[in-house]
Amino acid sequence: MIKISKSLYSHLYYTNVVWILFKSIKPTRHYLKEHSKEVPWHKAVEIILTTKNPRLKDGKFEIEKDGYYVLFEIKNKVLYVINAKKT
Repeated sequence: MIKISKSLYSHLYYTNVVWILFKSIKPTRHYLKEHSKEVPWHKAVEIILTTKNPRLKDGKFEIEKDGYYVLFEIKNKVLYVINAKKT
């Protein structure tokens, strides 16, 4: 498991398209209401931070890894987790 510090200042995220800079990671209301019981927050963050090349689709990023699916977007240097499911 990856330990995430609350003082996480910024993280460079490399995709096939571009380097992405974000200063924080936050759940959306949708994730909290619909998906947080199935995929805990620490697991969603771990999957995002350990994946090198998420797929870019319609302005959002998708990851399928280790039996999980995670959907997120980056706006104003904040990474928002939208969806996380077990596949």
